[in-house]
Amino acid sequence: MIPGNGLFITGTGTEVGKTVVTAALAWALREQGLRVGVMKPVQSGGRLIDPDTDGMRLKTWLDLSEPVDEIVCYHFPEPVAPGLAAEWAGVEIAREPILRMLGEQARACDVVLVEGAGGWLVPLGADWTIADLATAIGWPVVIVAHGRLGTVNHTALTALAIRQQGLTPAGVILNGWPAELDDPSAADNPRLIRQVAKLPVWGSLPWLEGELTGAVLKEAGCANLDVGLVMETLKGGNANG
Repeated sequence: MIPGNGLFITGTGTEVGKTVVTAALAWALREQGLRVGVMKPVQSGGRLIDPDTDGMRLKTWLDLSEPVDEIVCYHFPEPVAPGLAAEWAGVEIAREPILRMLGEQARACDVVLVEGAGGWLVPLGADWTIADLATAIGWPVVIVAHGRLGTVNHTALTALAIRQQGLTPAGVILNGWPAELDDPSAADNPRLIRQVAKLPVWGSLPWLEGELTGAVLKEAGCANLDVGLVMETLKGGNANG
């Protein structure tokens, strides 16, 4: 377990908006006076310094001074799952460099947000997954999900898998979707997630039109996330449960 205070952010699948949510949550916590670090341990697709990679998005949106290779530990150019990208590159993703980098951030910050890759059981190698990485870190887990039809099942299954791993699923953040994907179940899904997954919903980010900037994400995070619930989790420390 990594000493310090932080949250591991996973998703019910790929492309649910983990990076947007991570940045919005970081801004909301900054507004509480906290020094917030972010880390994307493993990513794939493009070049490390490309502006549309997750690590560079976090660096830009949060106006971070550190170079992107202090935010991202492993990067692979192929746009496939990171474990497969590592296999194609002949590289083994190891826990130790990730945990060492995270430990440095944890010592320098009040709280660190660690964004996973894809969903909870995405493989990072022949014998380990994102779930195993989160277990090595030991912090509470935030689930990012869309709010549309199907999200209750996906979210509850992810929460079940987190608990089976011996970790604490701390809360759910729902991410927005374009108007053309709207459906009538959306208004009831937060209530159903609380009922079925036995988890608090920390908020729902709206679909953000146009260019995403730090200012846009700051406003979205502060207006739509229940920071009080987040702070309660952080005050509880990184104990498993």
